[in-house]
Order: sequence, then C-alpha cells, then structure tokens
Amino acid sequence: MIDPHLLERKLKRIEQFLREMETAEGPATFEEFSGNTVFKRFIERNIELSIEQMIDVCRHLVSGLDLPEPETYAACFEILGNADIIPKSSVETFKSMTRYRNLIIHGYDGVEDTITFGIFKKRLGDFRTYIGFIRQYLRSNTPCKEGACKGVENILK
Repeated sequence: MIDPHLLERKLKRIEQFLREMETAEGPATFEEFSGNTVFKRFIERNIELSIEQMIDVCRHLVSGLDLPEPETYAACFEILGNADIIPKSSVETFKSMTRYRNLIIHGYDGVEDTITFGIFKKRLGDFRTYIGFIRQYLRSNTPCKEGACKGVENILK
C-alpha cells in the first residue's frame, strides 16, 4: 500500500536540501569550489541526502505497488520506468544519480570535484524533475475512498 503522506514528506525533504544548496553563499568558480573543502562537503552531503530520499521514494512505490524487487538501487528506477511511473527517457539520469551516491557513500576512489561542481551548477533540476514525476503519478493514481486520503489533495498541489 502506498503512503502518499510519507512520500510527500520525502519529496519535501529533497526540496529542503535543494533550497539549502541554492541559497548557500559559496564559491562561484570551479577553482574556488575545489579549494573550499567545507563547502564542497556540504554540497556532496546534500546531494547524497537528496538521492537517498529519491531511492526511498522509489523503493516505497515498488513495494507498495507489488512491483518486482530491484536488485540494486539503480534498478529501482528502471522498474519505475517500466511501470510508466517515470518516463523511460529519464531512467538513465536517475540511475547516474544513484551511481554518484554510491561513489560518495563508499568512497571508492573519491569523487572528482568537477562532477560534484557540475551537478551543483547544472543538474539540481533533475531532482525537481523527479519530484514532479512522482507528484503527478500520485495525483493521478492515489485512490481516495472513505477519507483514506484526507488531506492528500492539499499536499500534492
């Protein structure tokens, strides 16, 4: 069973992390960004937390809709694409985000500053795209019978 209130809380957390990044007064150039370890870690962490929320939303939908269990976090987005919850054309973007998260979490060989800076400056909109897809799905597919979704109409606006 899908809990739209839980999903909306997670989507709002992503929006909070995005606002924090977008309003932070940080370095303007790559050179300044690369040399500012504290700000760089702040951005990495907020991106990581945002991706974690995306994965949580994905896994909740997969479970709640009784879709095939993904073998990896990245595969979760493929399942949503195959179920027409998100467009198939966006699946690779979301899978790439998961791979970035794995690099941050597991610290393989570190993450190149150019990648983090590029996400920060050019790809934060991908999070809002995901949020939009999920909210659209919830608006179109959340049955509200006998008050079961009281208030859902307001949170999904």
